[in-house]
Amino acid sequence: MRRERIAERMKALQELVPNANK
Repeated sequence: MRRERIAERMKALQELVPNANK
């Protein structure tokens, strides 16, 4: 499986919802 794609989605989610990091 490609984990790089998941990391790219996680980065976009963190940028869209920086509050979710907490």
